[in-house]
Amino acid sequence: MARVKSYRNRAVYAALALALVLAGCGQRAVKDAPEAEATSASVVEAASDPCGSVGGAFGEALCGDPDLSPLVERVKTRLLEAAGAISVDSARQLADGQTQWLQATRIACGIGEGKIPLTPDQESCLSGALKRRAEQAATAVTQQGGYTFQAVEVNRAQPISAEIAAEMGGGQYAPVAITQEIRFPRLQGDSPQVRRFNELMTQRPQYGLTDQTSEFVDYRIAFAGPELISVRFTTMENAATAVRPSNGENVITVVMSTGEPLKQEDVFSAPPARWKAWLSQRVSRDLRRQFNAMDPGIELRAPEVLDTATKTKNWLITEEGLVVLFPPESIGPHALGNFEVKIPWSEMKALLNPNAPAPIKA
Repeated sequence: MARVKSYRNRAVYAALALALVLAGCGQRAVKDAPEAEATSASVVEAASDPCGSVGGAFGEALCGDPDLSPLVERVKTRLLEAAGAISVDSARQLADGQTQWLQATRIACGIGEGKIPLTPDQESCLSGALKRRAEQAATAVTQQGGYTFQAVEVNRAQPISAEIAAEMGGGQYAPVAITQEIRFPRLQGDSPQVRRFNELMTQRPQYGLTDQTSEFVDYRIAFAGPELISVRFTTMENAATAVRPSNGENVITVVMSTGEPLKQEDVFSAPPARWKAWLSQRVSRDLRRQFNAMDPGIELRAPEVLDTATKTKNWLITEEGLVVLFPPESIGPHALGNFEVKIPWSEMKALLNPNAPAPIKA
């Protein structure tokens, strides 16, 4: 009987040892198995779903609110559509911008990290922010002129300092936060010209958040073609204690054969004195018409018109013609705002460079 028990014990021990060995092999197999390969969609989906990526009280507030939840889903859907046209590395950049935006929006709407119910003001802030974000997401990746453009972003926010809030009379008048919302285009590709384009388009914050100055930069692609890309930037700086924000506009146009910024001689071949005089007279005529419609007493200062009209950073290239931008304060008081004058290429035919990049038509 003792021998029978001994044999049984040995069998049990052997079975247990075999089970442990097999379990160990299974664990090693799981550990050594390759992870599921990331896709552009999976990378962006993780960042665009605050229920999964942000979590905590803010995620619960967004995803549990019957009015906010559909807006969250709209943003997510549009970002996923955008991800289908870009590489995984580019998708990571897109996802990073969305993660930054979620965090910055929480701060900008005055929402803490603790689990507290949203106030009506916070709900209204989030609703407006999500609607604007859905519009941005719809243009996060665009196809134009044979190129694929992706919006690159810097989204940051920091609650306004107690000192500034006190200086502005307390919370009733002070903004909730200092924000940085900066967007600029990035071309897909890796040619020297594409790399140079991306370098020229890069926008960076001019201030730190502790400088108590909010910044905003956005863009619109006016023309994109094999020979030339022209991008219009709109900017805003708003110091917390300033009477009004400082607005601006400028253009970056890149000649794609060289990857370099557009120069005056790329557009005009006539002697500089000739085309500058013609351009100044042409825009002055249009500006006077615009000024008279506002207030016939507004003075148009010729030196400022000439200086602004002849700078390439104010030249927007379009299919139809040249658009000369006059940002705020470039030709008059800030209250006048900004102006622009559109000149068809046909009007400048005698002045244009016959070898100018398209769409400039000599």
